Amino acid sequence: MAKKSESDLITDPLTPKATHGVVEIKDPPEAAMNLTADAAEISGLRLVDAADRARKRD
Repeated sequence: MAKKSESDLITDPLTPKATHGVVEIKDPPEAAMNLTADAAEISGLRLVDAADRARKRD
């Protein structure tokens, strides 16, 4: 697989928000995303945390 260009690489983790039983993510692009390993790991942890908070607010 060819390496993606640096301009296509997302280095900042996503910032999900928990609202009334829903996890909302406003910052991803509409197309496929290419995240660094660190950004993907932190994003995943943030999504799990937001899911937990969304369930508690439902």
